[in-house]
Amino acid sequence: MESVQICYETPLNERMRTFLRLEFMFQQLDFAAKGESSWDTRNALHAFFEIYSIVSRNELKSELLQELDRHYANLSRLMDSPGVDPKALSTVLQDIGTIRETLLMAKVLSQESIRRNEFLTGIRQRSAIPGGTCSFDLPALHHWLEANGVQQRVAYMDEWRAPLQPLMKAVSLILGMVRQSAVATAETAQQGLFQMNLDSNAPTQLTRIMVDRGSNVFPEVSGGKHRFAVRFLEQPNPNARAMQAEWDVPFELICCVI
Repeated sequence: MESVQICYETPLNERMRTFLRLEFMFQQLDFAAKGESSWDTRNALHAFFEIYSIVSRNELKSELLQELDRHYANLSRLMDSPGVDPKALSTVLQDIGTIRETLLMAKVLSQESIRRNEFLTGIRQRSAIPGGTCSFDLPALHHWLEANGVQQRVAYMDEWRAPLQPLMKAVSLILGMVRQSAVATAETAQQGLFQMNLDSNAPTQLTRIMVDRGSNVFPEVSGGKHRFAVRFLEQPNPNARAMQAEWDVPFELICCVI
């Protein structure tokens, strides 16, 4: 029976950090927005405002467009390379072009669009305060959560997060291409420690470490443009401090360069 693995991803530049955080928050928002309880909707609103704090930056849209253009140019050069499926590659290039055009024309969620909605503005301002969105602080939110059924709440959440869809699709496509750009190699961390030099001429965007679920260790990664190190830690009791493993830990490593 094939063992189940846990994947640990570590971005090695700031742009990848932003994209991974956005992907995480998009997943949280999508899951919570469809929930039936008022607590699900509260969690969805919390994720929505976290995303908003990132996407309202003016440079994010241009960063996504730059990444899409970079991948399009790199993949286009592979069209006549041996071993490349031109039909599959053409489909990927078409997907990049479609998402790029959608993102280019999209009206990204902005600070002004939130300010125009007093209901959302009030929730966002109170969300910065611990417990600030409880019923006596925000009776309007309490009324909206309790007086509306699931379908109404889901419909409003869908309306508010609609401007995020082009961004979500762009982030998903970019991360998907990065993750599929390399294959796994079998490695061993001697006494829980592994170090590797990187090619500065082909910067690694993302490392992916695959560990068997039953190994009872997790990786802690540190590094930059030229090298990175992995320490495997064990923590049988979450109330106790994690300690470096003292045995050789087998794992799979994927260094995504594209």
